[in-house]
Amino acid sequence: MARKRGKILQYDHYDLEQALNAVKAGESIRNAALKFNVPKSTLGDRISGRFDVIKPRHGRPPAIPVEIEEKIVKSVKMAAKLGVGLSRKSILLRTNVLCRRIKLETSYTNFKAGKDWWEGVKRRHPELSIRKPEKLSAVRARMLNPVVVNNYFEDLNQIVNGMQIGPAQVWNCDETGLNFEHSPVRVVAERGAAVVSKTSQKSSNLTIMACVNAAGKAMPPLIITKGKTVRSLHGFNTTDAPSNAVWSFQENGWINDEIGEKWFNTVFLKHCGPQRPQLLIFDGHSSQVNAVNCMSIHRMFLF
Repeated sequence: MARKRGKILQYDHYDLEQALNAVKAGESIRNAALKFNVPKSTLGDRISGRFDVIKPRHGRPPAIPVEIEEKIVKSVKMAAKLGVGLSRKSILLRTNVLCRRIKLETSYTNFKAGKDWWEGVKRRHPELSIRKPEKLSAVRARMLNPVVVNNYFEDLNQIVNGMQIGPAQVWNCDETGLNFEHSPVRVVAERGAAVVSKTSQKSSNLTIMACVNAAGKAMPPLIITKGKTVRSLHGFNTTDAPSNAVWSFQENGWINDEIGEKWFNTVFLKHCGPQRPQLLIFDGHSSQVNAVNCMSIHRMFLF
């Protein structure tokens, strides 16, 4: 038989607030407690200021300080509104990275954000829920209309004017893929005949991260090859790449959080110039969101 772990909250926070208001209006603590079904001792503790009036706490405090948790929740909400919502797994992973980076000390031995921490966050923030997002193509189809586009450029104009920046301080970045599979040229053949051309069974590809400002200046590209080790770069003539190009590798040849942060630190910050502030416009790819958000909470919690 499972052992009971202390008393369970038997009243609603709304009832507690009603009882508090009744006492403030002149009613006795005893009568207010009976009327709203709230323990007399609990109501007395809140009236005296011994415990928090609005959100009484039970058991051990949260492992992560409230102010940091609030920033995490705020970032999660904002990411969902921007169409780059995070899964529970991503939130836990990035929370743990944040805890390591800020060297968070807690009363929990070997604390690691997991299922129990997440359940606590949901209790403290009941407005959060796991939702299935719509496909991006449907969103783009709805949003691509004159009203939305005009609103976007009006907002962008307000931001640029508000920051008092020029074209050289407004940047746009995006990644593109380059596939090395042979693309057959047009050939002469008999009308109506099936025309095929031999190609390699395997094709390699590169991902290129490019960034250009409104004045037409381009930053050196970040080039990502497909591979697990630095040896994957040996098959490319890196010396003939654009000047100051940065090379990296990833198992699938894609850009991820780590490479996105590397691009931000070694390319963008190095080549954007000394003027501040700078405006960087990017799409909703999670690695780009991560790179930009690393400027915020201890340069990592990128929500």
